[in-house]
This record gives sequence, C-alpha cells and structure tokens, in this order.
Amino acid sequence: MRIIRLLCAVLLVATTATACSGKQTADSAPCIHGFTCTTLHVPLDRQRADGPSLDLAVVAADNVDAPRGVLLLLTGGPGQPGAALVTSLRRNVHPDVLREYRLVMFDQRGTGSKGINCPSLQGTVGGSDFLTPPAAAVDQCAQRIGQQLGYYGTPDTVDDIEQLREHLDVDRLTLDGTSYGSFTAAQYGLKYPDRVQALVLDSVVPHKGFDPMGVDLMAATAGVLRAACRQDPACTTDPVADLAWLVQHGVSGTDLMETLSVASLNAVNPSLKGIPAVLHAARNGDDTALKELFQQTTSKGLRFDTLSAGLHLATLCSDLRFPWSGKPDRRSALDEAVRRLDPKQLYPYDVATARNQLMIQGCLRWPDARVSTYPPGQELLPRTLILHGSHDLFCPLDWANWEKAHAREAELVVVPGSGHSVQRDPRGREAVRTFLLK
Repeated sequence: MRIIRLLCAVLLVATTATACSGKQTADSAPCIHGFTCTTLHVPLDRQRADGPSLDLAVVAADNVDAPRGVLLLLTGGPGQPGAALVTSLRRNVHPDVLREYRLVMFDQRGTGSKGINCPSLQGTVGGSDFLTPPAAAVDQCAQRIGQQLGYYGTPDTVDDIEQLREHLDVDRLTLDGTSYGSFTAAQYGLKYPDRVQALVLDSVVPHKGFDPMGVDLMAATAGVLRAACRQDPACTTDPVADLAWLVQHGVSGTDLMETLSVASLNAVNPSLKGIPAVLHAARNGDDTALKELFQQTTSKGLRFDTLSAGLHLATLCSDLRFPWSGKPDRRSALDEAVRRLDPKQLYPYDVATARNQLMIQGCLRWPDARVSTYPPGQELLPRTLILHGSHDLFCPLDWANWEKAHAREAELVVVPGSGHSVQRDPRGREAVRTFLLK
C-alpha cells in the first residue's frame, strides 16, 4: 500500500470530496449529515474589489448555537483542502469539544477541486517539502498560474478567514491549525487579535517563518533518530551514522528527508520502528528495503485536490525569505549562502541536501511576484495551546519552543513518542479537550 502525506499535515483523503458547495455566498444546503455547506466568494486581490474572485467551499456543523462558538480547523500544506476532509478530521476532535463548539472548515484559496492544478509538478513532487522539482515542471506551473501568481500568500488567506468570520456572523473564532495551518492561525491571531478567542497550534511552524534551506530541521534529525532507537530493543546500531554514510555515498539526502518525515506522521510510523535496521542494511550493501521504503513513504502520487503542488510553491515562494531575496543575481546569492553553511550543523545530511530541497530549487526559478507582508506584532496575544510530538521530522521541536517564547499566554504540551499531527494521538486530543473546555 502506498503511504502518502499531506505536508506538514496528515494523510486523510475524504470520500465526500467536493459534493458540498453552494452556488452563492448566502446560499446553503445540507451536504454531510449534521453539516451545511456554502460557498464563500473572495476577491483575488483585495485592492481590486471589482476584479477576479475565488469561490471557497465552506462546511459548517449545524449546531449554530454551540455555547462556546466556532472552532475553525485549518489544514496544512500549504495546499491541503478543508471542506472535503471534515468527515475525517472531525475524528481528531474530542466529542466533548464537538458538542461545545460549532466545527467549521473551508478550502483555503488555491486548494480543493477548484484549486491550482499543475500536472507536471504534481506528478513529480506531489505534496513534498523536500523532493527536488524538475526545472521544466516549475516553469510550466508558474506559466499556468500566470498573473495571479502573487495572490496566494498566507496574508491573503488570513483576510479570507476574516471574511469567513463575518460570513458566519460571529464576533470571535477559536482556531485550531496543524502544521502550516498553525502558521496561518498564528498570523490571523497577530493581525486580528480581538477576533480570536483561543488558538491551538499543532506541529508548529513558527510565525516568524523558517529557513527554507532546512538547517534546523536537518540538525534535529539526529536527536529524533537516536531517541527512536533507544525506545526500540531491536535497534542495536547507530542510525545517525548510517544515515550520514548513505548521504556521503550517493543516496539522495532529499529523498531520505522525505521518507523519514513521512514516516514520522502519526498516521504512519511515528516510532520510526524498523527504520534504523533499513538504514543499516543499506549501508552494508543491501538496499532492497530502503528502495521499498522510498516507494512506500512518499508524497508522490497525491492529486492536486488532495494537496496542490502548485499552491504549495506559490505560497512558500511568496511567504518565505530566501538568500536571494532583494538581490539581482539569485544564483550567486544562493552560492554565497551555501558557502557559508556549516556542515556540522547539517549532520547527518550535507550541503547538497540543503541546496537541492524543493523550496530552494522551486523558488529559485519562481518568477518575482507579490511578497507576503506580516503584522508588526511579535507576540501572540490570545490564549494559546501549542502541541508538538517529540518524533516530528517535519517540524523540529525547537520551533514549538520558539513559539511558546513569543506568546504571552501559551501552554506547551510535548507528547513523547508522538509524531507530526499530534491530535491524531489520543494524548494530543485529550490535551486539546482540556484546554478548550476550561
């Protein structure tokens, strides 16, 4: 069975798909039992109210008078839809919370059945954060999106959420975001603090952004692998040394990052059981199991309406700051940044792994477009719960610690042995229940 991930979120492909869209913002219709669906019309460019618009699918539970208001679940990626996943993702919410809150999900701009579809890029990297994208696929995708290229940044989605709040006719929202969804939730909290009741940030992407070369993530790999080995009596080797040897002897570092990160999903193998043995066997000349692992734990094969590779790049290339940002010669700026990297900080990976990652090679070719701008505030003001798994290889634990240090009323819960998307773990689900029902 092919195991695929939804970037920094969770493998959850709903069978209800897009059957629940209305035709007008004010129209509504039953779609899934207990939910009503509408379509939210948002301007592509909020500076041009009479310009092109986007239709975003919204699905909301029917308990309109829920005593604690609206709980908005935000999915990850960027590129993962929301409305089509409500049946699956509500299983990650404690029944007590579902009784007290009105659950709402929506398709962030560029996602879902009406989202960005770049077939060549989708077929080669799927929903990956790490796999090196072919140059031609990146170019074709940028050309396909065309003049709309710069209107898929997180600040655009933040304003869509504010319009959704108004559409729902509520004063404040409780936001629960996983992975990239945690970044979106935090950005909404920074821009509209008076409109937020509480934040749940699961598998945190820090609201300052992160280094697209992945230095902190690569550096965190050794600690996670060794912790996983200590918890497995069958692990008698040093998986970090084996991983480093493979990278040094021609195995793609980006492929290894992809596989280990996908394995760390709570829906897959957060204990990483068996993986040290696979790495050790490959080092000793038998790479059969490693090749099979690459095939089983990959983001390739994801459909665009499950996680849009085009939206993924469009958002990241707008949101993040790169070594070439503001400089005329991108490649020279990247070369200089690579020369400054300390190989010891990348271990067990190497400099080539940093340079070849999707965000670097994809955004290096991405055309100049509108750059995301963020609120000036540096601290999250609302009540905040931060959830993180100790074995998360998509988002290092240091990111959660940074987020806690930059929120005034934050509680950090680290779940030992848990991986990415902590609310799939009963311990994470219980922590959210306790927090939201205080």
